[in-house]
Amino acid sequence: MTNVSKFLTVLIVIFGLLLIGCEEDPAGPDEPGIVEGIVTNANTGEAISSAVINDGTNNVATTGVGGTYSFETDEGTYTFTCTAEGYTMDVEEDIEVYAGESTNVNFQLQPITVILIENNIVGNTTWTNNNIYLIDGEILIQAVLTIEAGTLIKFKDSARFGVWGNSGGLIIAEGTELLPITFTSWHDDAHGGDTNGNGSATVPARGDWNNIGIAGNNNQSSFDYCEIYYGGGYQDRYVMSLDSETNVSVTNCTFAHNEGDDGALDASLADTGTIIQNNVFYDNTWPLNINCSYNIDDSNIFHDLSGRSDVNDHNGIQVNNMVVEGAITWSETEVPFVFDGSEMSIALGKSLTLSPGVMIKLQNNDWWVRGTLIAEGTMSQSIWFTSYKDDTVGGDTNNDGSTTSAGPGDWAYIKILETNNISSFNYCKFYYGGGYYSADHTLELDTGSTASVTNCSFVHNKGASKCVLNAWLAETGTLIAYNQFYNNEKPLRINGSLNLDSSNIFHNTENPSQTNLYNGIYVDALGTTCVIEGNISWTETEVPFCALNQGINIDTDNSLTIAENVIFKFDGGTLDYMGDNLINWDANGVWFTSYKDDEHGGDTNGDGSVTVQADGDWHGIYNWGGNPNYWEVWDNILYDDLH
Repeated sequence: MTNVSKFLTVLIVIFGLLLIGCEEDPAGPDEPGIVEGIVTNANTGEAISSAVINDGTNNVATTGVGGTYSFETDEGTYTFTCTAEGYTMDVEEDIEVYAGESTNVNFQLQPITVILIENNIVGNTTWTNNNIYLIDGEILIQAVLTIEAGTLIKFKDSARFGVWGNSGGLIIAEGTELLPITFTSWHDDAHGGDTNGNGSATVPARGDWNNIGIAGNNNQSSFDYCEIYYGGGYQDRYVMSLDSETNVSVTNCTFAHNEGDDGALDASLADTGTIIQNNVFYDNTWPLNINCSYNIDDSNIFHDLSGRSDVNDHNGIQVNNMVVEGAITWSETEVPFVFDGSEMSIALGKSLTLSPGVMIKLQNNDWWVRGTLIAEGTMSQSIWFTSYKDDTVGGDTNNDGSTTSAGPGDWAYIKILETNNISSFNYCKFYYGGGYYSADHTLELDTGSTASVTNCSFVHNKGASKCVLNAWLAETGTLIAYNQFYNNEKPLRINGSLNLDSSNIFHNTENPSQTNLYNGIYVDALGTTCVIEGNISWTETEVPFCALNQGINIDTDNSLTIAENVIFKFDGGTLDYMGDNLINWDANGVWFTSYKDDEHGGDTNGDGSVTVQADGDWHGIYNWGGNPNYWEVWDNILYDDLH
C-alpha cells in the first residue's frame, strides 16, 4: 500500500469517528416520557370527551372533543385509570414509560345503565359495574347477591336492604382499592351523575336513605372496599346493622356522612366471628357500635384521611351487650371505647385484654370481672378508665362542648372476683370513679383475688367508706406497688394478708400540695379487726396505717414487720400481738396514736381543727405473749386508754 493510500485510510477512520461523536446523545433519565392515547365508548367506538386520566396520585390529563389526550411524566411503571361521567372506570396496569419516548395507552369505557330495583332478590344474582342500581323501597335479599368491584348502588329516600340469612340471603360486595363499591343517596351527583334528574335542585345529606340490615343465623356477608354514604335515616338510626348470630366481615370500607345514634355501623348484636378492620369513619353521628364478643384491633381510622379535623360528632366506639364470653382483645387507640350505664361482665374462664393506649370512658358503669382483665399499659401509653364527660382524654366524646365536665363519681367501679383471679393493671389511669352509692370505691379486689395493680394513677375518685382502691378481701400474693393517689377521698384499703412497701405515692408529684381528703392507708377486712396472716411487712411512711373502730390482731405464727417512720392511727380498737411478732415497734419515728392526731402523719381524718386528739381515743396495745398479759406503755404510744 502506498503512503497516499495509507493517509486516505487514516482520514476515513478519523472522519467516521467524528461522525459517530456528532450523533445526538440518547435521552437522559431526567427527560420526561410522553403518554398519549384515545378514550372511546366500548360499545360504539365513539370518542369520549372530558374523560379524566389519573396516574395513581394525580389527575394528569382530560380528553378533548376527539377523545384524545397527551401528557408528560417521569420514567417509571404506572397504573393509569380513566373515568368519565356515565361510564365505568377503566384501569391499565404495569404501563412502562421511558424517558424521551412516547407510550400509547388507549382506554375503552363501558357505559353505565340505571336499573331500578323494586322487587326482592329471590335467586342468586350478580350486579355488574356497568350499571347503576337504583333501590326503591325495602328490598329483601333472600339469595346470594354478588356485587362486582366498581359497582354503584343508589338508594331513593327511605329505601333499604334487608339481608335475610335464614332465607339464604347473603351479600358479597368485594371491591378493590381502585374500584370500590359505593352505596349512596340518589341525590349524590358526585357518584354516577344526576341520577334523580333534578340538576342541582337537591344535594345529598345524612339520613337520605335508610340502611342495610343484615340478619340470620351465621350470616357471613362480606363487604370489602365499599363506600357507604348519606344513610342512617328514619327510625333505625344506623346505616348498616349486623344482627344477632351474624358473622359478617367489614374491611377496608368507608362510612361517611351518615346519621345514626346507634353507630353508622351497628354491630352491637353481632356474633364472635365478626371482623371489623381497616375501615374509615368520619362525619357520622356515631361511627361504630360493638359488643364484647369479638376483637377490635387498631386498624380502623376515625377521621377523614384527606383532613384530620373532619371526624365524627361522637368520636368513639359505643359498647353494648356487655358480656365477655371469649378471649377478647381491644387495641383501638385513636378513639375511646364508650360504655353506657349498664353492667359489664367478664365471665369465668373468659378474658378481656386492653392494649397500651386504649381509652375506656364510662357512664355510671360497673364492671364485674369473674374471668381475667388484662390492662397492661406502658410508661408512654397508659390505659385510661375515665368519665364519659372527660374531654381531656380522647376529646369531646359526648359532643356537648363545655356544657358538662367530668367529676368524681361519674362512673361506678371495677370489681375483681373469684379465687386466684390474676387480673393485672399496669400503667393505668383511674379517674372520676367511685360513684355507685353502695360501693364507694373505684377498683375492688374481692374475695380470693390475687390481682396486680402497679404504676397506676388514681385521681378525682370517690371512696369515703371503702376507699378508691379497695383490696380489703384480696388474697396473699396481691401486688400493689408504684401507684399514685391524689385528689381522692380515701385512697387505699388493705387487709392483713397483704405486704405493702413504700413505693406508692399519696400526692401529685407535679403539685405536692394535692393529696387526698383522708390521706391514709385503711386496714381491715369486712369492717372488722385486721388479722395479720403470714409474715407481713408494711413499710409505707408517707401516710399512716389507719384502723377505724376495730383494731389489728397479730396472732401466733404470724408477724408484722414495720420500718422506721411508720405511723399507726386508731379510732377506737386495739393492737393485739404476741410479744415478739410486732417487729421494729421501737424503730426511729414509729408512732401509735389517735386518728385525730394531726401532728403525726397529718390531718388524716380530713376535718382540719374540728376534732382534737385526746387520751382514750383508742384502747392501746395489748401483749398476749406476756405472763400475765398486759397493756404496753411505750413512749411512742399516744392518746390510748392509759394516757
